[in-house]
Amino acid sequence: MPTGAARSRILKTAKIKITTKCNRSCDFCIFADGAQGENMPQEMFSTVLDRLDTIPFQQLHINGGEPTVHRAFPELSRLARTRLPDKVMVLGTNAITLARNHRLMDTTLECYDQVLIGCDDEHGNYEQVHATVPILRAAGKTVVVNSVLEGISDHRLSQLADLCAAYGAIHVTNHVHHIDVGQPPNDLGGLCARYLDQHLMVELDGSCYRCFNAMAKDDSEFNIYDSDFAAKVFAPRCAHYRFCGKCHEYTDSGSPVIPLRVPESATAA
Repeated sequence: MPTGAARSRILKTAKIKITTKCNRSCDFCIFADGAQGENMPQEMFSTVLDRLDTIPFQQLHINGGEPTVHRAFPELSRLARTRLPDKVMVLGTNAITLARNHRLMDTTLECYDQVLIGCDDEHGNYEQVHATVPILRAAGKTVVVNSVLEGISDHRLSQLADLCAAYGAIHVTNHVHHIDVGQPPNDLGGLCARYLDQHLMVELDGSCYRCFNAMAKDDSEFNIYDSDFAAKVFAPRCAHYRFCGKCHEYTDSGSPVIPLRVPESATAA
């Protein structure tokens, strides 16, 4: 377990990209390579879990690519559930395989607490989302349906909103990340403070970065194999990621370095 200030801090979400394979080829997506992608070996996944067990965090988010197309998705899911039983398990998916494959749906119901579903014209999965949301909600799972505004009609948005309202799911919208869709560029006067203690992304090869909107192959800060991995997770940020200039969620801190956050308990004392 990390020492010093890091012990008093808790990471919100550790995300593991278990595959870059996907059953869709969305134009705006930089996280998947379609059918030409690669899967994280089970041995690597086990090692990542070992390393994550050395840091305090709340949620374990399994994503890709499309994680359910990983041939070992059931085995990896059960391994994570067993090894990290106190973590909230989150699945990021397009729900296409969940609607077609009972084994994968059963695994999701068994292992995951929350299911985040991307749904818009690019995903082309309206039918599958309408089929899976009732099943997931009936099992008591938290379901969030996320639509990219640049890729969906008002009619489809209304249908999804009605679906979520009927079954108690959550419908959110966002703009396309990582590509220029007309928004003014960020000036980057300082580093982004939005993701401090929010996200740790782990790539197929163990590369790590602390922003969901970055790309590890360009922005990797450290690796799960680093001997000081736990300390690096909570170390100060001192450089922009490649996509900071185009990120819709960028919040300029005004500081060239994002310092360690002082725990509230320490300030109260």
